[in-house]
Amino acid sequence: MTASTLEDPSAAAGVDVTFFVPCLNEEARLVPTLKTIQDTMRDFPYSYEVLIVDDGSSDRTFEVAEELQRSHPETSICVHRNPRNLGLSRSFVDAAFRGRGKYYRLVCGDNVEPKEAMAKILGMLGKADIVVPYYPVLPGKSRARRVISRTFTLLVDLISGYRLNYYNGCALYRRYHVMRWAPYNYGFGFQADLITRLLDEGASHVEVPVSGFHLTKERGRSAITLRNFVSTGHTLFEMLLRRIRRIVYHV
Repeated sequence: MTASTLEDPSAAAGVDVTFFVPCLNEEARLVPTLKTIQDTMRDFPYSYEVLIVDDGSSDRTFEVAEELQRSHPETSICVHRNPRNLGLSRSFVDAAFRGRGKYYRLVCGDNVEPKEAMAKILGMLGKADIVVPYYPVLPGKSRARRVISRTFTLLVDLISGYRLNYYNGCALYRRYHVMRWAPYNYGFGFQADLITRLLDEGASHVEVPVSGFHLTKERGRSAITLRNFVSTGHTLFEMLLRRIRRIVYHV
């Protein structure tokens, strides 16, 4: 039985898409992020909800999120505040369990994705179990970051046996699949972990080229840290173990 044929208990929830919006000190960018989601969804017949998660912000992000919830009754908005910074991977999985949508997607709270890109991804809803975006060009990303990103993609391809253009974009998933095969790691490789695991389970996928831009984070918020390098190494090791199991046990 493949991932796409498993019974999906969220199918009867009555919500088509759950958007998970993680925030860490995004008080200045959260309002335009919600507007981008709303503007995009006006062009689609899908029902949706927005889960805003404040992951330990030290600014007014949580207050801004609560104000958005009060001032936009036309949009189903749920606001949650983590007791401390739990990290993107943990928040991503937790929000999947809080959501009600059949489909599930991360939308970064810093508003780096234009409406056109989001619409292109949502336009593929239902075409496959996973809609995987990639960026032919990403303005604002340094050469060093591009090299690191490309190296990571090549390593994932080599270890997993798959051939995707990009693994760390904000893919569109079936929410049940995220809950069923939740990634258990702490770094920014969790989406690569989840995508390859779903492919291992027989999920279908489609890749979509989109536009966007890279936002350079304030000092102390960069993804290039020793902790993330260690976590990425752990993710790659887990992928290797899964591939060995597939080869040995023909699963």
